[in-house]
Amino acid sequence: MIITNTHLRIISVVLAICLWLYIVTGEFQEISLYVPVKLTNIPEGSVAVTDENLINVMAKGPKFLVNNKQFNKVQIAIDVSKIASGTKSVYINPEDVQMPAGIEVTNIHPKTIDVTVDSLVKKQMKVAPTFVGEPMPGYKVGSVVIKPDTVEINAATSKIKGLRSIETMPVNLSGKKDPITYSIGLKFYEGIQKTTPEFVEVFVMFKEDIQQKTFHEIEVNPVGLPRGLTAKVLSGLTVTVSGRSDLLNEQTITNVLNPHIDLSDVDAGGVYKRSVVFNDSKILKVLDAKPAKVRVEVQ
Repeated sequence: MIITNTHLRIISVVLAICLWLYIVTGEFQEISLYVPVKLTNIPEGSVAVTDENLINVMAKGPKFLVNNKQFNKVQIAIDVSKIASGTKSVYINPEDVQMPAGIEVTNIHPKTIDVTVDSLVKKQMKVAPTFVGEPMPGYKVGSVVIKPDTVEINAATSKIKGLRSIETMPVNLSGKKDPITYSIGLKFYEGIQKTTPEFVEVFVMFKEDIQQKTFHEIEVNPVGLPRGLTAKVLSGLTVTVSGRSDLLNEQTITNVLNPHIDLSDVDAGGVYKRSVVFNDSKILKVLDAKPAKVRVEVQ
């Protein structure tokens, strides 16, 4: 048998292709995906829900396939047509994972999920706001308006028994004092298939957080004392003040209200009683001061 150059070239090409296929298919790569569950063939007038909406799927395949395939359309299809009303534990087979060709499913977690098939109910439900964070110091939530304040839900009858309202996702109040408006979604509830609308408008108004607080042993400042004399206040002062919560501290009381006694009429040493006087203030209000008069020693 005579082997020509042409035969040798053909054999070389075939060997090269085989070697390439071996190398390519021999390099496998593992991937981890969180795959959504799609419940299919739901009987008319019923709803099917599961509390496991994302399943962790491990898979492997040739490296060139893993690097080039798009996995955003991968899903797990569960046929619920044969599930009677109620809750049933469903085993997820690798074949249920709709992977691209050439990709092999190696592990699924969890392997079983609970699926509830129930009669479908449509119901109007009140919307309740939820919040996270604290407003700016000295302020608090004044009013909240939600538009619309009710939504229509499609849900499994057994899953929403006793449910009186649906909460929004948290509205962030951190550091806020001016009015805010959020377009925000609703929290996930097991058994609720759909809400209409899916988003609501939340309007939040803030107001000053007015509180009252009592301070003890507040310093009283003698004023108007003639030259050559010194004064020492002998009585402690207890003051109850109302105002914005962030201003209710001893330093602000001293600086803004400036509790003091007038000694301008004193011309000799001795012990005197004088009424405590406070500066006028638009941000703080003195509710009570004891004693009304303090003892002061002048030398």
